Amino acid sequence: MIPIADQRQFITAHLDDLGRWLDLPDLSGYATQLERSDLKQTVEAAVAEVDFFRTKQWDSLLRLGLYRFTQYSLVRALVATTVIETGVLHGLSSIFLLQALLDDGAAGCLISIDAPSTQGDGPANDDGFVELLPPGLGAGWIVPPAHRACWDLHIGRSTDLLPGILGQRESLDLFVHDSEHTPHTMLFEFETAWPALRPGGVLLADNIDTNTAFFDFARQVSRQPHILPVDPDHYTPGGSGIRFGILRK
Repeated sequence: MIPIADQRQFITAHLDDLGRWLDLPDLSGYATQLERSDLKQTVEAAVAEVDFFRTKQWDSLLRLGLYRFTQYSLVRALVATTVIETGVLHGLSSIFLLQALLDDGAAGCLISIDAPSTQGDGPANDDGFVELLPPGLGAGWIVPPAHRACWDLHIGRSTDLLPGILGQRESLDLFVHDSEHTPHTMLFEFETAWPALRPGGVLLADNIDTNTAFFDFARQVSRQPHILPVDPDHYTPGGSGIRFGILRK
């Protein structure tokens, strides 16, 4: 595990670079605010009594990674009021997105879609990711009651639910793909969400090294993607080193 000072530098450098690329100043400033918040204690309290969850405490919230700090900072910088994510599982990303909406004080909403991967039924996805929910707990179980007032959770597949959800809203500030990482599902989500994004809105996709769908879609809409890496603690020798990508409309 790298020293926390190095993890902070890693996150700050990539957020500064992303901010320049998006022309959204001070992305890393939002990350600094988040690091100083009590969100770490909130997450630790949520997982403390769940034996299934591997980590119970962190020396810093920064250990939860560039991916989640980027989501938080984008919501703040975009002054987002409508955010949609696909794929919830435990709800770690959800709580970062919800925290950003709360910290902005906006009348915003996070809409989440998840097909739960349960102990009884196994993975709901066909992409090779096999992590399951803890026994007896549902999608987003980590999200505490204080964060749920601005959370609209839908259970089902994005290919079934996303068109109807988007049809009920005038515009979208941020779309986050983290559901089934197959070419079909990824392209479906991108092609469905992109028209609903407002000008200047952002599409963020996780695990883009799984297949070429993200890069294919970037070419389809004639946008240059911004690619971000895995955290140093999770880098695998011989791996791509890529974690997630961003497109701006």
